[in-house]
Amino acid sequence: MFTATEQQSLVDDCHQWRDELVTWRDRLQELKTELYYFAPGKTDHDITTGIERFHNQLHLQLINIHDLKHEIKRHLAETERYPTFGPRVAHRIIKDKVDMLVNDLDKLEDEFHNFIKP
Repeated sequence: MFTATEQQSLVDDCHQWRDELVTWRDRLQELKTELYYFAPGKTDHDITTGIERFHNQLHLQLINIHDLKHEIKRHLAETERYPTFGPRVAHRIIKDKVDMLVNDLDKLEDEFHNFIKP
């Protein structure tokens, strides 16, 4: 049996994760803008390869954020629809996915800033 407090905790987690992903989406959009300002006039092969890599990675990570936000939305709807079911396993899996994605995004952001540093 799942208490109302436990269910509210799951709901709060979902909202927190979604907010964190929205923040990351905005940060990645800012990184894309930085990349677009950095890229013009660069002709060195290693630099152009890096620009392409980061362009692709930023795009893919935006897709990953989008997909995970939708997974959280489905999980939240399920949690609210079946409050006594207590979808703890799914909740833990999504938490792990969020943690892993945020870790990857942190690394990508650090790599990106090291790449564009003069």
